[in-house]
Amino acid sequence: MTTIQKQDWHHSGSACCTPIGTCCLSWWCPCIVYGRTHHRVKNNGDMNGYSACNLACAGFCGLACLGISFVMPMLSRGDMRAKYHLKGNGCTDCLCACCCTPCDVTQQDKESAFREEQNRPLLNQPGKEGAMQYAAQPQNPAFHH
Repeated sequence: MTTIQKQDWHHSGSACCTPIGTCCLSWWCPCIVYGRTHHRVKNNGDMNGYSACNLACAGFCGLACLGISFVMPMLSRGDMRAKYHLKGNGCTDCLCACCCTPCDVTQQDKESAFREEQNRPLLNQPGKEGAMQYAAQPQNPAFHH
């Protein structure tokens, strides 16, 4: 049985002011950033079919009306830790989501974008054109051993 080494988060939670657009959106409308991150993580970085108005965003808003909007980012943080093999635990997930939801949502958005970009296969590498293409072998029925 092999154990997978847990990695540090690439993006710090305290660096939530960059990029400024994501920062502002996380403070004024965090449900959109949460929904975008949720879509990216669940679809392995494929943003096709993403809409700012989605079920994850609606769920976030519904919980915000009850004053418990931190629950969804807390759960998604755990999902991200499991998927990307990141350090942390349920207690830190709860603290990050409860203490500053906008910072947590920003960190998750940046981290998921970074991790999914790392997992994307390298295409169009220079010098690799046609490297895996095989020419068909000519059939010569007159030649026998």
